[in-house]
Amino acid sequence: MARGPQSALPTPQPAGRDDAIAVISAYGAFRVLLALLAVWTFFAGFSLLTQGIGALSFGGDDASERVIGAYMIVLVPIYGLLVWRREEYRLLLWVPYAAQIAIILPTLWDLLRGNQDFGDSALLLVVSIIFFVLLAYLWRASHPVGFFDLGGDEEEEEDEDEEPDMDEFGDDEDEVEPPRLPPSGPATRLPPV
Repeated sequence: MARGPQSALPTPQPAGRDDAIAVISAYGAFRVLLALLAVWTFFAGFSLLTQGIGALSFGGDDASERVIGAYMIVLVPIYGLLVWRREEYRLLLWVPYAAQIAIILPTLWDLLRGNQDFGDSALLLVVSIIFFVLLAYLWRASHPVGFFDLGGDEEEEEDEDEEPDMDEFGDDEDEVEPPRLPPSGPATRLPPV
């Protein structure tokens, strides 16, 4: 007697192994990043406002750091709106980029000119650079491949191949003209009935 194939029961997986694939879209990752940016901005702004953590300092005078901290706290609700309803508040999408650049550029300028020690603003600078790079990467990843092409040659070639649509101008041959009435004169009158 020939033995048939064994039953095709799946073999149990070890408990530590997970075959599930987790996928997050660029849109979802952008929302998560903005939520993290809002939390970071609130705590960094609160620390600058209250002079609580020395590592979150620009090494300048207390008044300017308090002003910067207050402005950072004001940005938190804008980030919250963008996380909550990005499409409705899409005109504010430039704010997170501008806020990070507003920290990165002056801090780098002071470091390059020697007006500031790296230790004074290292934490704020490094975190701002990381957030800016992640924001730029997710913005780039959320757009289609041809979105950033500067040349419009492909569109022009397609337009040249197509025949112009004459419906817009009323010159299309497919239109039916209304019947013309015969000229009214003595020969065209019908006799009275």
